Amino acid sequence: MLGNSTRGLSPRNKRILYRVCVVPIATYGHRLWFFEGAKNKGALKSLTSMQRKAACWITGAFRTLPTGGTESLAGLPPIHLHLRKLSQRAILRTATLSDTHPLRSLFKGEHAKAATPMLGAACWASTERQKQVHDTISKSSVLLDELTEEFSSCVDENTPGIRLMDLFSERVGFESLTGRDKKALDSHRNLLNQLSYQAREDPSVALCGTDCSVPVRSSHQATAVFVIERVGHDQLASTWVAGRVLSADAELLAIRMIVSKAVTLENCTRIIIFTDSMAAARRAVDPSVHSGQAHSLAVCKTLSAWFRISEDHSVLFAESPSKLKWGLQHVAHNRARSLPPVPTGRRPATSLDSLRKRATDSARDAWITRFQDKTYCGHHFLPLIDTKGKPITPTYTKGGVWLSQVAEDPKSCARMCRAILDHAPISDYYRRFNIDKSQSCSCGAERQTRKHIFTWCPRLNTNARSPKLVKELLGFLQKNPLAFGFKPPSEGIG
Repeated sequence: MLGNSTRGLSPRNKRILYRVCVVPIATYGHRLWFFEGAKNKGALKSLTSMQRKAACWITGAFRTLPTGGTESLAGLPPIHLHLRKLSQRAILRTATLSDTHPLRSLFKGEHAKAATPMLGAACWASTERQKQVHDTISKSSVLLDELTEEFSSCVDENTPGIRLMDLFSERVGFESLTGRDKKALDSHRNLLNQLSYQAREDPSVALCGTDCSVPVRSSHQATAVFVIERVGHDQLASTWVAGRVLSADAELLAIRMIVSKAVTLENCTRIIIFTDSMAAARRAVDPSVHSGQAHSLAVCKTLSAWFRISEDHSVLFAESPSKLKWGLQHVAHNRARSLPPVPTGRRPATSLDSLRKRATDSARDAWITRFQDKTYCGHHFLPLIDTKGKPITPTYTKGGVWLSQVAEDPKSCARMCRAILDHAPISDYYRRFNIDKSQSCSCGAERQTRKHIFTWCPRLNTNARSPKLVKELLGFLQKNPLAFGFKPPSEGIG
């Protein structure tokens, strides 16, 4: 109704429609039946069948193809891995609930907070009884124990009407980069130079640069750095260990520390902070519940008190992308990169976003590992590499590597998927599935295989070898519009 392999919605829009409208409805309430030890084999089988049909609809591939290969081409992770990711991220959201939320009454210890305990909950049962219980709540405490971050959902600074940006929005400014092309970067560099030159002539202005360093290895902690300069004063610099956090959380810590230090400087009326993360800058003045909320609350409290001292006090956050290598931000950047790695220790500070990202990465890595199994992706799946020579692996970012190349053309998408999976209207496919059609090629060859079409068939514009890159495959399909497609109807039919 909405489209097929030749017309209608584009593959990109089909995928968006499925992920936005179908998946949330199908997985609604999954925490009631998807947890460790739950008997959900039948439900997962139904959802897998649903996603298989959706993947065939999106890609225009045949119904005989392997489920894993179609899911990978459509950029759809296996449904059980998607549910595992959703469940783990939902468990982490429990930490953001208020201290008296009814759900906390089912927990024991530090996770119960101020909630009245429900003595009939599984956590109060004997050890032997707890081993026999399989439910969502009993499995949540294990993951919540790794989170060290505290949240305050009902704090005064988050009350509408008295929040920092409600009272002093005109004193907090943001100078963001308007584009990523060379012209926009040069224009923004001139703006940063102008701000710096003006500030260096005014002793009441504090110029600040922030940056952070997030290690690749999970056994090391992130670090945050800030640098402060004022006319007639020595440069100040400081380094802080942020813990096991993401770059936005580490940048937020750097902003918190630099604000706390700048407001104590004598005769300072204006603070200009150069940062490469405007998302962290805007989050710094947002007291609502989010990862790194403690840093934001500290910034809001400090600035509110500082603004009340004088009407001349103001703060400006100016974006300074790392690629510009500009001024104080670049000084902080070099300082952060020159620091030795800091071990995590027994229980490092761990943010909400870092655990949420770990859940996402775990599901993605499990998907990539499963993709290596030929029984999942298909024994005839065509291996392709990227421009760096690495094998292409499945991902759902931007629709995946394969689908993003033909996201607007249903015909090209269908032919590409059929070629990769080797499930196409060719004689070799008819032979494998015992379809009563000719098993020879129209050029006279005894067998019409995928390799024959790519490298030998005289009726096509062939290459010396099978395609290795996605663009090579698409180029071959463009030069041969009938390859891996159905033969057009005879003239006068239809």
